[in-house]
Formats: sequence, C-alpha cells, structure tokens
Amino acid sequence: MEYLRDLFVVVLMGLLTTTALRGQDTTASQSPTSNGSRPATPVYPLDGAMDAAGTVWIVDRNAPGVWKYSGDKLVLAFPGSKKLRQPLNASRCLALAPNGTLYVGDPATREVYMKTEANEMKPIMSGIIGIPMDIAVASNGTIYVADAERRVVWSKAPDAEKPTVFADANPSGLFVDGQDRLWVVSKDEAQLQRFDPAGKKEILVASRTFEYPHQVVVDKSGTAWITDGYKKALWRLAEGGKPELVFSGAPLQNPVGLFLVDDRPVLVDPHAQSVFKFKADSTPELWFKITFPQ
Repeated sequence: MEYLRDLFVVVLMGLLTTTALRGQDTTASQSPTSNGSRPATPVYPLDGAMDAAGTVWIVDRNAPGVWKYSGDKLVLAFPGSKKLRQPLNASRCLALAPNGTLYVGDPATREVYMKTEANEMKPIMSGIIGIPMDIAVASNGTIYVADAERRVVWSKAPDAEKPTVFADANPSGLFVDGQDRLWVVSKDEAQLQRFDPAGKKEILVASRTFEYPHQVVVDKSGTAWITDGYKKALWRLAEGGKPELVFSGAPLQNPVGLFLVDDRPVLVDPHAQSVFKFKADSTPELWFKITFPQ
C-alpha cells in the first residue's frame, strides 16, 4: 500500500509540474473547473476584434467557437467541435489582419485557423505550435503567435510553409503597432517588451508591475493599454513613461481580451461574460453580454 501511495504522489507531482511549466493561467487560458473555486459556465469569452464593417468577433473557450456581434445581434458564427482535439474545441484567441482576414488560435489542435473566402476555417501552422495564447498580424501579412507551452513567439510570413521562432519571450499577449513593431506581454520579469521587424528587443517594463497581465493594444498616440486579470484592471503606458493604473474593480472581474474601437480600449471579460467599452473618462461601460439565445 505504501508503494501505491508513493507512486500516486509521484504521478500527481509530475502532472502539477507539467502544468506549471506550461505557464498557463487557469483563470484565463482554460475554462473554470468544478473544484469549488468557480463553477464551469456555458460561455467563456476570451478575446475579440472589430472589422472594418463594424462587426465584432469574439472567441469563446466554452461555447466553443467564435461569436459574431452585428446590429445588436449575437450569433455563434463558427461553432467549435465538442470533441477533444478537434478544430476550435478550445478556441482561445483571435486577430484580424490589416486586409480583414480573421485568424483564430486553438490550443486543442495546436493550430491557428484562417477564415477563407468560402467561410471555412483552414489550419495554417502545420500543427507545429504548442498553445496559442494570442495572435497579431503585421502590415505585410506576417503572423505572430504567442505560444504558452514553448514560451516563444512564432512568426509565419505570407509565403512561408511553416512558422519559425521569432523571439524567446514567454509571451501571453501580442500587438503590432503602426510602425510594425511587435509588443509582447511577457510572464517574465520584463513584463512588457517590444521588437522591431528584425527581432531587436526593447524592454519597456523591466520589473514586475502588473499582477497578471494578459494582452496589450497600442492606440494611434503610441499609448499602450494592458489588461490585468488578477487586479481586475486596465493599465496605461505612454511612450517614454511609466505604467499607470487607469481602472480597477467592478464591473471588471477578470479582464483578458483587449482590442481598439474608435482608438479606445475594449475589454473582454470571461468571468463577467461581457464586453466593456472604456469611455473618455477612463471608466468601463457594458457594451454587450455573451450568452446563448434563450
């Protein structure tokens, strides 16, 4: 019996270590569990983007799939498979390219999918990547993917067959600004980094300031905005400045996803199951809820 007990402990510790090495936040990158801390929910929205037509796309880990919000109507436009390791079963992140192409990251299949003109989701990463946490696209069509398992940023040029490692940054969030510089939210000590197209790194936040940062966007003025899940907050970083806490607390519960609308930050909160706009006075306002039609 002692042997079996010791064997169980070894196996359990191995599983815990593997999870830790993957560097995932169980409150954000995975659906809530039934361990008593938070019950599972039918929806768990994690990321979003708005296209040129004003349509908002929201990726949902639990639905699973991609929601389309247009004209005050919410529709699950791309339902994910309910079967494990099948397309969009664990859809986690999305991005819109400058040309309007929609990309969706799915940890279940270790893939990024591209929405085709035929309205189908086509895998484009050859299953090489690990756990996609965020996606960003440069003006020339180069795709960047934050990988929580390998702790690297992948890049894939439009004419490339397979992705290659662009940076070793332990990333969670990505954004490409107007100068094609890649902003990276990192789980390392240097929590905010920036890379030029050639891969030269610049550290913008050198020491731990955010409690659990997720994503970053940069507005036209060059100001960066960062979501912080544990602090239930939104931060701001002006060019050459220091991080400033803009807002923290209710109605935010665990803000993760972040995108810009009219050059203002919009937050996707999986625990609130809501999308919030930030007004000019830097306070959040509920835009719409994510819920299955009754």
